[in-house]
Amino acid sequence: MKTKSDTVKNVCKVVMLPVFVYLLFFICSGGAFGKPASLIMNLKQTLAPTLISFAMCSNMLCNRMDLSAGAVVMLSAMFGAKMVYLYGIGLIPFALIVVGAGIVLGTISGVMYMLLRVPAIVTALGVCMVYETLSNLASISWVTAINGEITTLGRFPYCLIIFAIMFVLFYIIFNYTKFGYNVRACASSQRIAKNSGVNTKKTAFLCYVVSSLFLGVAALLKISIQGSIDTPMYMSSTNIIFNCMLGIYVGLALEQYCNLVIGIFIGNFILNMLTTGLLSMGLSASLQDTASGIFLLVIMIFTYNNQRVMNFISERKLKKELVRTNAQ
Repeated sequence: MKTKSDTVKNVCKVVMLPVFVYLLFFICSGGAFGKPASLIMNLKQTLAPTLISFAMCSNMLCNRMDLSAGAVVMLSAMFGAKMVYLYGIGLIPFALIVVGAGIVLGTISGVMYMLLRVPAIVTALGVCMVYETLSNLASISWVTAINGEITTLGRFPYCLIIFAIMFVLFYIIFNYTKFGYNVRACASSQRIAKNSGVNTKKTAFLCYVVSSLFLGVAALLKISIQGSIDTPMYMSSTNIIFNCMLGIYVGLALEQYCNLVIGIFIGNFILNMLTTGLLSMGLSASLQDTASGIFLLVIMIFTYNNQRVMNFISERKLKKELVRTNAQ
């Protein structure tokens, strides 16, 4: 009974956070935010960022920051768009090419990290700049927009089906495979994991390989939903991954109440609601960034310290009861 009760409490706490964000912006915007069509669009826009968060999660837990993830997504999508423009390929070849390009590019990032033996962030920056340069050179003649049948996978229910498959796949990989156990061991301590028999180098490379699959599918969903992809310039591809990183941090904050995979999805959904909510209130781009930062800081502080607050309240009540009892 206690376990069931704790589970119900944790579910309520996890659900309460997005509900709170929804109600806050619904009230502040005077009802302009939170219409059914808006929520559906928020859900749709959450799918690709969540897959990118899944792709980055294993490396981030092991203190490897893969800043090339955004460039992989953009270059993969651009390559698929070029094939459509040049050869008029159909939906299935387009999907296979985009996902395949993501796998190849993401794996190359892993190979470079293993070969160069320099800090992951240094390798990622170098790979990111190379991929962005290729995107810029190619964009002169590449058409990066798709339409018609090719965008089918970005529509309901196909995008949800693809996302659900990838969600279940990552859930299984992260929670029920040897690779997932090794990642969590490395996340706790690389040295202890290595002394315990974990092949840390192999695990690091597999993190990039698994990441590449999810980046490829994220690229497919992103260009299918948007219908186009921007050409990255001056490290602009990193803008894609920053919100995805925040989604991971929110997921880590919620991990005490739910599985990390579920927490990451909720984190990305909250971030999308946050962007839409601030837009509905008519804030400028700079003010949106400021408000987003403050709002996320408040959420993180509350999530990480809510137990302390509850303990403080309980202690105050207990002291009052003791004082009352002594007075009687």
